[in-house]
Amino acid sequence: MRAFVAVAAALLAACASTPRLEPPKVAVERVRIDRLTPADARFTVFVAVANPNDREIAVDAIAADMRIEDVPVGAARLAAPVRVPARGAATAELSARATLAAALEAAAAIARRAEGAGGRLPPVRYAVSGTATIGGGNPIPFSRTGEIGWPHGAPASP
Repeated sequence: MRAFVAVAAALLAACASTPRLEPPKVAVERVRIDRLTPADARFTVFVAVANPNDREIAVDAIAADMRIEDVPVGAARLAAPVRVPARGAATAELSARATLAAALEAAAAIARRAEGAGGRLPPVRYAVSGTATIGGGNPIPFSRTGEIGWPHGAPASP
């Protein structure tokens, strides 16, 4: 019985001395158009993770839904876990690929906006919302809307 009490006391002391992890800050930094044609659309979502804790954390998964020009284009997923140093930050890259139907619909929406802008390509509007799972724990939600500019040398119309 004494051994049991001693072990229980040691476990309680260990739990009391282990600080609780603070949730990291998760935010979309930017979205990049990797390919955008009527038949195919691919994007990279850059997600910043800031760790306020005194120990390293692992980002096990990040999943997000993407919309381009208010068209649901699919899900963006983290390819491999990311480690974030104590009191540090890391950037995770998520890849998203639209279905053919979504790529066509998004390209048509961009073309309509370009037509209203005199043939000039307008920035592409996006919305990303999802969750990051840290160390097997609770999901941390994030979201962002914004615009993606066209790279230099882009065609005059979609």
